[in-house]
Amino acid sequence: MELEHYERYYKLIGDNIAFYRKKKHLTQEGLALKANVSRTHISHIEAEHVHKVPSLDILFRICEILSIEPYQLFIEPERCR
Repeated sequence: MELEHYERYYKLIGDNIAFYRKKKHLTQEGLALKANVSRTHISHIEAEHVHKVPSLDILFRICEILSIEPYQLFIEPERCR
């Protein structure tokens, strides 16, 4: 896969985490506290220009907190909303 392809997925994951976080009425700080990570870490995951890749452990924790399945982070917004 080309780097551009990976960047598309980083953005998709970040966008979907932000979408589901807001749907649960959580701030970045609130999600960070529940996931036991820093607010900055959540901010970097969600940021379009900073491609912070979370570990699978953190990704699974975030999904559990947001009440979603991990695969939902990889679905284009039109299909999952």
